[in-house]
Formats: sequence, C-alpha cells, structure tokens
Amino acid sequence: MEKYTDIYHPQYIPGTYSIYTSAILHHKQLQKTSTPKNYAYNRNTPLEDIPDLKSKYGVILLPQPSNSVNDPLNWPPWKKSLQFFILLLITAFTAAIANDASAPQDSINELTGIDYGWLNNSAGVLFVSIAVSVWLYGPLASLCGRRITYVLGLLFALFGSIWYARIRHKGDIFGSQVLIGFAEGSTEAQVQLSMSSIFFKHQLGAVVTIYILATSLGTYLGPLFANIIAENRDFTWVGWSGAIASGICLLMVLFLLEEDYFDYSRFAYHSQNSLLNRSLQTHGIVSNEQDDDFGYHDAPATWKQRYSLLSAWKDRSVQELIKQYAKLLVYNFRCFWFPPVIFGGLIWGFQSAVLSFYLTTQDTDLYGEPFNYSARRIALMNIPCIIGSFIGCIYAGSLTDYFVLWVARKNNGIVESEFRLFFAFLSGIVGSVGLLMFGFGVSRGLDWRVIYVGLAMIAYLFSSAGNLAMLYVIGTYDQLILETLIAVEVINNIIGCIFTFACSPWLERSGTEATYVALAVLNLFFMFLSLPLMVYGKRWRKATKSSYIRMIEARPKG
Repeated sequence: MEKYTDIYHPQYIPGTYSIYTSAILHHKQLQKTSTPKNYAYNRNTPLEDIPDLKSKYGVILLPQPSNSVNDPLNWPPWKKSLQFFILLLITAFTAAIANDASAPQDSINELTGIDYGWLNNSAGVLFVSIAVSVWLYGPLASLCGRRITYVLGLLFALFGSIWYARIRHKGDIFGSQVLIGFAEGSTEAQVQLSMSSIFFKHQLGAVVTIYILATSLGTYLGPLFANIIAENRDFTWVGWSGAIASGICLLMVLFLLEEDYFDYSRFAYHSQNSLLNRSLQTHGIVSNEQDDDFGYHDAPATWKQRYSLLSAWKDRSVQELIKQYAKLLVYNFRCFWFPPVIFGGLIWGFQSAVLSFYLTTQDTDLYGEPFNYSARRIALMNIPCIIGSFIGCIYAGSLTDYFVLWVARKNNGIVESEFRLFFAFLSGIVGSVGLLMFGFGVSRGLDWRVIYVGLAMIAYLFSSAGNLAMLYVIGTYDQLILETLIAVEVINNIIGCIFTFACSPWLERSGTEATYVALAVLNLFFMFLSLPLMVYGKRWRKATKSSYIRMIEARPKG
C-alpha cells in the first residue's frame, strides 16, 4: 500500500491508488471467508479491535479515518446528511443569484433606462469577480477553517442582493455583480473541500454528482424564478427575494453547519498509511506521543469548537496570519500548470462560455419574429435544461463510479484517475449535436421541439463536463483538492469572461448558424483532449509529483 498512499515513496504517482482489499479480488469463496470486517466508527469499540486497515465492503477507505470522535470522516450518517444538505443549499442559492441578474432585463431597462449592452457586460464583471474571489478565499481554509468562507460569501450575497434591488444607475449593476461574484466564489471550490472532508474517496463521485446537480438547478431555476417575479412585480423584488434567502441561508450556516476542519498533522504517519504507521511504532518510531491511539481518547469537541469561525487559527498572531495568507496566495499558482488542472479548467470554462452564448441568443432572437416569446416562455426554457442536467449528472457521476470500480477489479484493484475520461467522448458528441440543433433551430425558425431538445443536450454537456473536470482533478490531487479546484475555477471564469465580452460581437458578425457551428467544433476539440490525457496522463502526473509534494509541505501544519 505504501507506494499508493505515501507521497514520499519513490514509486508514488498522484492519481494512481489501490481501492480494493486483496480479498475482493479473488474468487467468491475466498471472498466470503476473507473479506475484512466492514469498518464503522463506534466510540465504544475497544482500541485493540479497530482494524489496522479500515475498509467497507472490500473497498479501502481513503483517506483512512482516525480514531477520533471529532474526525468528520467518523461523523454519524445524520450529521453528514445535514452538513451535505446545507452545503448543497448554499451552492444552489449562490448559483441562482449569480445567474438571475440579467433575466429581468426588460424590467430593469423600463424602470432605470439602463440599456441591454450594459446588462450583458455585467455578466463579464461577474466572471472576473468570481475568479478573483475564489483565489482570495483559498488560504482561509488552511488558516481559519471552512465556515468563515461560507459566512463571508452569504454576507456578500445579502449586500449584493440589496444593492441589486436598489439599482438606479449603470454603476449599480456592476457593483452588485461584484458582490454577488464574491458570494458565488465562496462555494466554487470550498464546498468540494468540505465534501471531501466528510466523505470517502470512493463516495466522491456520487457526492460531486449531486453538487453539480445543485449548481445546475441554481443556474437554471434562478433565471426562471427571476423572470416570474419580475413579470408579476418588477426587478427590485428579484433583489429583495435574494436578500431574504441570503439571510435564511446565513442563519442556517451560523447555527447548523459545523466546522469540518480537522487537524491531522499530529497523525503524520497515520494520515498516509495505517499499516506503515503500525510498523514504525513496532520499532519505537512515532511522530509524537499523541499518535499512539490515533485520536481514540480525544474528548468530544465543545459547541464553541464545532461552530467557531476561526477553528484553524490556533495561536497565530495577526501579523503571522497575514504573512502566511500572502504566501499561500502566491504559492497556489504553482498548480496552474498541472495537465489535469488545465484540462478541467478548459472544459468547465467552455461550458460557462456556451451558457453565455445561448442566453444571449435567447434574449436577442426569441423575443422577435418568428417566435415572439414572452419573458415567461423564455424562463420556461430552463425546464429542458434541468432535465438534461439531471441526465448528465447521472451519466458522468454515478455511472463513472461504477465504471471505475469495475475497471479496478480487472486491474488488480488499482485505479488510474484517467479511467473517468472514457465518458468524455459521448458527452462531447451529444453536446455538439445539441449546439447545432439549438443554433440551426433558432436561425431557421424550426419547430420548438428541436430547440428544446438542443437545450437539453447542451445542459447535459454542462453537467457531465463539470462532473468529469472536478472528479478527474479531485481523483488525481486528493491532498490538494482546494488548491487545484481554485486553479480550475480561475481558468473557468477567465474563459467565461472572455467569451461573454466576445459573445454579442461574434453573433452579430458571423450570424447565429456559423457561430454555433464554431462552438460545436470547439466543444469537440476540448472534450476530445481526453484522448492525449488517457495516453500520456500518467506520465504527466508523474512529472507533477515533486511540485505536488512541495505544495503539500508549504501549507500550515496545525
């Protein structure tokens, strides 16, 4: 196991790991007699009865949980479920307010006189704000804990929504989007980190699938509700509704969402491999005196510790905190050149670009002849998007989980992170067909079913590409989840920003048909980058090993 879990082992490669115990790989009779007992945390289990290598249903638990009652990996199912629900709720909410700003354009234009060009440009400002905020939030997880980022994000959501409700001038639309961008940025990488803190590696596929589905629901339901609210009242109520929802979410985070930061630094050997640690202890080698019981005798955390906004601060001075914060901001750039990160950022960023294109097309082409759609009907076009997103999440999330486990059995229990990329090709083809159906359907005034099915296929691409991007990066750099996902989100939002500003001029110059043909070709190019990664990915991952280790070592310890 050491070469798959010990980052300092000469043969260790990020993204290559063993997931099955030996018993599960042999014939059924041996499996019946030799499968290790399923591990489940129980405070009353004697220390000597806790297995050296913890597994469940023959699957090795990665990361290996400690014996501490405070370890989030040991939390009871009800607590994990509550934590997960709140994280999904704030993910969907921030995605909703980030996508509903330009939905009630007619109402904003009528009441304030702000033209549609300025409203479209505000989406580009939003992308920049998200990219900057994701980067700025990054070091807080190591230095202060995770809850503070969610609280700050919801405060930005609250003030951004109030500012949106009080838009009077062009500067207001940009200012409100900057604040809302900082709200969205709080959930774009930190939530995945929290999820990886309470769920095991073999569960992350399903967990990230539901996360992407929550993001998609917020992305599509936000404009739907915004249009309905604006049609029945006016755009100001879109802002006030967001402010009310922000307050409710903020109260839930403050009083129900526990801190999932846990200090594993005192378990230096355990955190890498329990068998290696036991062997070292046999020879009298331990990282410190607290390692012997692996946290078994830890006292349950107090209410203050569970809900603190600065649980990871420890005894650092403000000056030291600022110094470490600045150091981590700069150091996090070192993972931007990792091939899986570049790939994830490109395919996820292109989906953000596609979102800008079809929303702009809806606003410019479907209100007039031959469609003459109302704002309500435009809003209802998000329904096929929700259906397509659901199918895409199941395909690229849950199905890839089963596929990875199946291939691992054929591969002596060894998983390569590129296994999931087999699913990128179908997503690329389906998404490109959807782009062509939507583009030609709008340009030629085809039956509404063509346009709606095209939208569903585009949304399928949006969700499946997001799943594959995140799961590939998380599966490769499991000890740098936050840092690598920050890089993915920065690349994603920069691409989204560039395409947002290029969107309207491109459509005007090339026309709807030619633009969507180009988008379909670009989509195939980005999704089919999976092929060189499947061929050379392991070699490239091995080349990033030294940088990966240095980044892990650079983070604050305890």
